[in-house]
Amino acid sequence: MKQTFYINRYKWLLKQQWYENAAIYKWGIVLIVLSISLLFWTFNLSQSAPDTPSLGQGAAFTLTPIFLCVYAAWFFGSLSAKPKKTFYFSMPVSPLERVVVAFTCIMIIMPAFILTVFSVVDFASVKIFNHLHGASEQMFFKQMASDYTAKGLSFDVSLIASVLNYLSTVSVLALGSLMFGKKGPVVSIAFLIIVAILFDQLFQNLQNANFIIASSYFSICYIPLCWTAMYFVMKKKEA
Repeated sequence: MKQTFYINRYKWLLKQQWYENAAIYKWGIVLIVLSISLLFWTFNLSQSAPDTPSLGQGAAFTLTPIFLCVYAAWFFGSLSAKPKKTFYFSMPVSPLERVVVAFTCIMIIMPAFILTVFSVVDFASVKIFNHLHGASEQMFFKQMASDYTAKGLSFDVSLIASVLNYLSTVSVLALGSLMFGKKGPVVSIAFLIIVAILFDQLFQNLQNANFIIASSYFSICYIPLCWTAMYFVMKKKEA
């Protein structure tokens, strides 16, 4: 197919992605909501002291990027099956459109959904906790920002760095699942561990703030490289 991008084909493929995986997505949504809610309440209900930092908030927030990583690693895993691969690459869309759809799902829709679920559960849990215990706990991000400010660190920079690091991680996992199918997560995680060790060795002399900034620049360069590689892999698989 001629390497062009048409918005109608893109929208069609995006809908196709949902229809083909509707059951997995729906159960995944239920699992994410229940898991985050359970973590909040397992920790929150056991606390009675006012103004105690919520372990549930931190635990649930740690879980959210794990869901995102699992989703990214799963996205192309089914293409390891030849019938599925043949069907997917025989659809009348270009490699560019496939990449943009994958990017939309992995880098925009799913992170936005998971973060929304976390924020809604956080808001409801804090309100209920405050009512039950007469406490004055804050929502997670507001509390986190206060902690960073008290330590003389920039919350905004740290948050942006964390987001970029997670997005670079899911980009590697998505590329791995496209290239190696079911073995993709193992190969990708091994690669990420090696990169993390090398990065730590190269920048170990930097102070915390500079280390965070260095990792952000690294992620900014890393993300487009992964998605560009994904385009060429798709182009090759389609040939």
